[in-house]
Amino acid sequence: MSKENIIAETSGLTIGYISHGRESRVMKDISVRAHKGELVALIGRNGSGKSTLLRTLVALQPLLEGTVWLRGRDMASISSTERPRIVSFTSTEPVAARNFRVREMVALGRFPYTNWIGALAEDDNNAIEEALKVTGMQNLAGRRTDSISDGERQRALIARSLAQDTGLLVMDEPTAFLDLPGRYSIVSLLRKLTREKEKCVIYSTHDLDTAINEADRIWLMTPDGISEGAPEDLMLSGTLAKAFESPLLAFSQTTGTFSFKRQKQTGISVEGTGIARKLTERALHRAGYRTEQDALPRVIINDGKNGTEWLLIKDSSSERYNSLYELINHLPCDDLT
Repeated sequence: MSKENIIAETSGLTIGYISHGRESRVMKDISVRAHKGELVALIGRNGSGKSTLLRTLVALQPLLEGTVWLRGRDMASISSTERPRIVSFTSTEPVAARNFRVREMVALGRFPYTNWIGALAEDDNNAIEEALKVTGMQNLAGRRTDSISDGERQRALIARSLAQDTGLLVMDEPTAFLDLPGRYSIVSLLRKLTREKEKCVIYSTHDLDTAINEADRIWLMTPDGISEGAPEDLMLSGTLAKAFESPLLAFSQTTGTFSFKRQKQTGISVEGTGIARKLTERALHRAGYRTEQDALPRVIINDGKNGTEWLLIKDSSSERYNSLYELINHLPCDDLT
């Protein structure tokens, strides 16, 4: 990408805290960048400094060393009144104003453009309506923020950032506390903003699944610093697996998923095709088996008019089962640990 498409960039950045005149450094020498129309997921273990980095990017806490550039300008040269027109920030902190209507909360995003009494002009109202429309919150505009779901409230906060009309949206854990459909719904919305509105979105998350599947770029925080690249780059290099390595966890480079490590001591062979075979092997692995050719016991998968059935062949006998649950619970387990 060309240099003019760089929305946010850091060089030699050190982040941390200053308390009672003493510095507490979280990470140093951070050099990352994010581009126009790009969805960037910031991931890392608990305590790695994700929130500290995001708050430093938007000047909510001071940097200790280095430089942050926003749209090619040193952040130190951008005034506090101009900065909200360049970058917006959304955190997971609860909304304190219980009696706010959704539209009123979204209207708060227009504060960089209103006069000292906060009067909304036509342009402000148009921006608010557009933000409600894009986030699918128009029908809830009159509802109180404490009467809507967590996912709807998160969409309202995103709408507030949209109404602020900045090229860069920074969000700290926007999918926290949401169920699986809610998480994907929010990330899908963020991705839509990068594609249709050409926004740059940087968000932190503990949800590795959505980050790996949906983000254009990942910033991975580790004790050794930050690695950045496409999710597949970090998977191929082994960086992602190493960052979350554990005696209990194994990472699949092909699927980008983590699973518990298991001692698979008993071999079993599987005959079949398609999704039924893949799910059968998955269930067998979870039960402590390793799949290998020509091993006994053997599982034969048959897809018929009445659904899928499993034929289990042991040394001198065979049995049929109509579900994987039944199959797994009738497998020999003497050699499993």
